Parts: sequence; C-alpha cells; structure tokens
Amino acid sequence: MKKFFIFAAMLLNIVSMNAANYISLGDTVRINPRYLDGYFNVDAGMQIDGMVDDWQLNAAYPDGMTVKLVAGITPLEGMTINYVDRYGHDSKYDATLNVSAAYANISSHIYVQGYWQPYYDEEEQEASLMYECYGSVKWLPGDHSMFNLTFYVSPKFRRGKVVFDGILNSGPDQRGPVLQGVHFVRSTYFWVGYKRGDVSGNEKIDIGDVTLLIDLTLGNEVELDEFQRAAADINGDGMVDINDVTVLIERVLGI
Repeated sequence: MKKFFIFAAMLLNIVSMNAANYISLGDTVRINPRYLDGYFNVDAGMQIDGMVDDWQLNAAYPDGMTVKLVAGITPLEGMTINYVDRYGHDSKYDATLNVSAAYANISSHIYVQGYWQPYYDEEEQEASLMYECYGSVKWLPGDHSMFNLTFYVSPKFRRGKVVFDGILNSGPDQRGPVLQGVHFVRSTYFWVGYKRGDVSGNEKIDIGDVTLLIDLTLGNEVELDEFQRAAADINGDGMVDINDVTVLIERVLGI
C-alpha cells in the first residue's frame, strides 16, 4: 500500500518568529593591534530552524571600521547549495550576493527550482521514480557559513559595534517548515587588544609574560604599549599589581 505525501501535515507550515534565526558576525570579535591601519577579515554565519530562499540585511558599521571598497565581501561555502534537478541529478547552486554602495545592504535570493520524490512505497521500500517540484531551492535548517567581510581598521579605532538588521523569507515548500518575514537584529562587539595575560603581545601566554608583569609591578623600566598594559590587568580590577602576577602564574602553571 502506498503512502502519499508523507509530509502533507507540514504543508505551509510557517515559522514566524524564533530568536534562533539570524545572520551574524558573532557576539564578540577581538582585533589584534597589528591590524590597525590595515585589513581584518571576519566571517558571517546564518543560523535558521526553517527553510529560507531569500534574505536581506541592513548593516551599520562603527566609526573607524569600513568595509574594503573593492572585493570587500566574499561568498563562503554556505552560499553553495546542493539540490536535485528535475531529472533527478544531484546539482549545486551558487547563490549570488547582492550589495549596495559601502555594503550598507547585503542580500541574496534563490530563483532556481528544486525537485524531490514525495511518494514512498512501504512494501517495496523504494521511492517513486517521479520527481516533483517542491518550490525554489533553499537553505535548510542549521548553521551556514555565508560570507566574509574585509574591514579597513583605522589606527584610532579601539571598540565599536557592527549591527545587522535583517529579514529572512521563503516561498512555500512541500518538504517542511519555512521562514516568512522573520526579523532579526544582531550586534557584534569589536575591540582592539591582546588577550588578558598576553603582556608580550605575541598571542601566547607563557613565562615570558610573567617576567614582564613582575618587572612592571616592581617598577622596573618596561616598554609596553597601551594594549600590552591593558593585557597586564589580568583580573580586570583596573590596577596592575601582585594580584595579577599571582593569577598569571596560576594560569601558566595550569593551577
């Protein structure tokens, strides 16, 4: 006996609001000071719990961080979507990134149609050879690496936020739930500096940092820049003293 439309109960099932649906650069991004007056790259990812074939976002950037004018955005692997065409062949679709001047608006829309086999024979344990169109090809629920942004970072930049304000949309799909008109706002805090404890600024925390920190607390002449001095305040109390030395030694020794 054949079972028709095994996903019939899910037809036109629309996810209208969910905090898990967004495109973001992450929550917090640290920029190494060596990138000041240079270029810094960061990836944007999309997290969704329903299918999407259209998304658009408005982006606001902080003073001192501007997207590179030429080739400032690059598609990542998440912009390539696997699907089955009308003949049952496995295919790939490279979604296009659309951007406005200064990258204030970024969007993508899929027009190509995808196909599937909605019928299934329980007795013969095989699908029908008939392929039907389910609608446009879509990003499926999950996490997707979408695009990379290349920023020019001003020498004076120290901290600020990039804000994405966007909409996730989809046409109907026979296979399951889609997102329609889902609004999101995601902020990513960028700051320039070294990790706490990396007094030397070499992106490692080791005995060399302990030595520098001891010299600093003893009042010995140590040439440190503003970022190294900020990294020396291990416990974040606004002072650099013996308490920071104790915390750093424990960290280096793994205590």
